Amino acid sequence: MQILVLSDTHGAYHVLRRLLRSHMDADLVIHCGDGENDVAQYRREFPEDAARLLSVRGNCDFDSSVPLILTHPLPYGHKLLAVHGHRYVMGNFSDNLAALAKENDADIVLFGHLHARADRTVYGVHLFSPGSAARPRDGLPPSFGLIDVFESGVLFSHGEVRPSAYGMPQGGIW
Repeated sequence: MQILVLSDTHGAYHVLRRLLRSHMDADLVIHCGDGENDVAQYRREFPEDAARLLSVRGNCDFDSSVPLILTHPLPYGHKLLAVHGHRYVMGNFSDNLAALAKENDADIVLFGHLHARADRTVYGVHLFSPGSAARPRDGLPPSFGLIDVFESGVLFSHGEVRPSAYGMPQGGIW
């Protein structure tokens, strides 16, 4: 099973659209918030593809009915939890996310909000942020995540959103 993970598109619908259309082989797509309008626009444009796209509400998704927390079972006994993360930045962010995962019997947490890539394990819970697909704050190019779930384990990786690869002009606003 392959999962495409993205977050913090903040109105850059063209980025979301290109990522989803170029990863049609992904079984599931999770958007970790701050892109509710982008997700809604994609679902309107490609209703036949809407079922594989799940999302959570971010702090910039105003007046939203999208859930704050999403859990989803995965093959081979894994369970993921997706959250934007803005409600967990007080205190130790990693510990807060790991505790939330334990409360929900999840072993993988996907999150956004920080606009930075992350890939670490805390108390047996794998924490993974795809970074921002449109407005990174970690000094790295815009990014997305890929998760491959195998019987032998789970592989996490980051990919870069390169303007030329997605038909976007060099420079400018993402």
